[in-house]
Amino acid sequence: MAELTDGTAELRVLVTTALGALPLENAIVSVSTVPDETGMRTLLYSVTTDSGGMTPSMVLTTPPRSNSLSPGSGPPFAVYTVEISAEGYTPLTALHIAMFSGVPTMLPVALTPLAENQNFAPTDLTATGMPQALDPALPEMPKQEG
Repeated sequence: MAELTDGTAELRVLVTTALGALPLENAIVSVSTVPDETGMRTLLYSVTTDSGGMTPSMVLTTPPRSNSLSPGSGPPFAVYTVEISAEGYTPLTALHIAMFSGVPTMLPVALTPLAENQNFAPTDLTATGMPQALDPALPEMPKQEG
């Protein structure tokens, strides 16, 4: 796990197929800011999944934890866009991924294989409602060596 300070959070993405049954190696995962007022986004990470379908740890900037403690302090989370693609699979975009200071997050994503001779159409996945803590029943993120 990455060393987190106040104002940062760790994101890892688990990419699978077959309704989550099989890890997808060599999927490309890009993390960017949400579009600003001009529509521009900033690419922060572009990484590849390992044989277990997991990305390396990506440390993202968040508002300080104190924003969660009192009303009117500003948003308690930062929002990012995550794009996932792999050869032979329909690409997927996860919009509005909320990241809280000091909270490690694993985003599970299942890609759908393309049919033969099928052109792909990107899929947008938009988070709706208020952000929630991860389900404690989810598998623990593997620790990184180093």
